[in-house]
Amino acid sequence: MSRFASRSRTALAVFLVALLGACELATVNIPKTTPTVVVHGVLNPSAPNQVILVERTLTGTVNVPDTSFDASDPIISAGGIAISNATVEIIDSSGRATRGVEDRTVPANNGKGAGVYRVPISGAALVLGARYQLHIHTAEGEDVTASTRLPKPSIRIGGGLTRTFNRDHDVFAAQWGTAPIARAYTVRIESPFGPFFLFTDSLSFRTTGDLRNLFSSDLQRVFIPGFRQDILIAAVDSNFYDYYRTNNDPFTGSGIISRVTGGLGMFGALVSLNSGTVTVTADQTEPIEGRFRLSPTTTDVTVPTQFTLYVESPPAKADAPAAISGRYQLGNSSTRGDGIIGQLRGPDVTLAILGNQLAGDTVDVFIGELAGDTLRGTYQKRGTTALFLRAP
Repeated sequence: MSRFASRSRTALAVFLVALLGACELATVNIPKTTPTVVVHGVLNPSAPNQVILVERTLTGTVNVPDTSFDASDPIISAGGIAISNATVEIIDSSGRATRGVEDRTVPANNGKGAGVYRVPISGAALVLGARYQLHIHTAEGEDVTASTRLPKPSIRIGGGLTRTFNRDHDVFAAQWGTAPIARAYTVRIESPFGPFFLFTDSLSFRTTGDLRNLFSSDLQRVFIPGFRQDILIAAVDSNFYDYYRTNNDPFTGSGIISRVTGGLGMFGALVSLNSGTVTVTADQTEPIEGRFRLSPTTTDVTVPTQFTLYVESPPAKADAPAAISGRYQLGNSSTRGDGIIGQLRGPDVTLAILGNQLAGDTVDVFIGELAGDTLRGTYQKRGTTALFLRAP
């Protein structure tokens, strides 16, 4: 579930250039648009409960603060206008209505989660192939309705995609069965630079490690050595498919295909067909590549004790750095840790120690120097030095 994405439009750019080239600039009064209810909800049989986001379109009449994103407060922290105190219900095919609870009203959430309504219907309780309705009544008296029908796959697999994947040599391939009622199938691969996402009408997906992420800012590769990347293959309904395949105006939402009555947005369905976690590796032939262990070691579970490093991309030109990726381990644990991204310029190494496998979630930064089999450096936040030795 994502909020409306802001996208530039070529036609608008051409129009602005034409205006700037004119001898006289005219003043155009753009009429105010009416705030509209925006809904984002996806029924998911794999979820513990069903989540509906309710907010308003941005019209410029409300001052939106500039804040960093907080997953526990997704609407407010992303610059949205949350709609609180609404009645949000999901109605099954028998007519039974289940009401959602706004996260903001739950004491444990400390007032966060405005506009986020959790409807206590477990994924296991959803009936595949059945139709569900959404009804929202706002405190201002607005009524919003929508409906969806869950795809009914012939077979569902959990963990079937879990494997080790050498980006330099392996081919990733997956197949799945049909799902009647589904409008399309989707493949989603999580990466530190944002998810890779595609729709297909095929029953198979095949790619090499050279796959690029068209949805990332710099077209990074999808598979990053050192990371454990979740993969999901799912069947989706027409609402989900049409909503995410169309563009929208960043302020009004116009241009998207929305089947929400009384508002904009999407109330759709997604049913997992197969999923798993891919542990990405690559050949290690460069001096910086390999395992480096802290010396002396420690049992402190907050301290990285091992780096496994790869050259993710070589320098684009002679004076440019190489991109580094990898994974770190904490304390004496062989499994607890997360991803690393960084760069290498000559012997100088900069490593961003990540949390949650996201490039934008930096826990600390290690700045060091590689000398033979020794990697010595300093953590920016901790202010401590560390010595790592190459391990076999």
